[in-house]
Amino acid sequence: MESPPGVGKTNITLNMAISMAKQGKRVMVFDADLGLANIDVMLGIRVGRNLSHVMAGLCDLQDIIVEGPYGIKIIPASSGTRNMAELDPMQHSGLIRAFSSLQDDVDVLLIDTAAGISDMVLSFARAS
Repeated sequence: MESPPGVGKTNITLNMAISMAKQGKRVMVFDADLGLANIDVMLGIRVGRNLSHVMAGLCDLQDIIVEGPYGIKIIPASSGTRNMAELDPMQHSGLIRAFSSLQDDVDVLLIDTAAGISDMVLSFARAS
């Protein structure tokens, strides 16, 4: 089922994350809306680095993880960065492979994708 923008996917993702964290689960949220990421904004979290820095080779995925409320770990993407929304298949595969190197021990990884059913959204769903 395709989800149009503005229907509350991010709100649902964050509410699920908070609910699970309150139950003692170790939760990580990946903001996979690579062109219009906003989880950090919704949570009032300031991030120094985000996924665009990882893709540019300036740091590793582990380096950008920030802690949100209730100990939720957040992987922030960038917002308004066109090149992030237009990753080629090789870059996208590299991003997905980077998750295997994460050292955080989590019970649940929630992926907040972009609206619609693009190739990128589908590949994140397959990789999950």
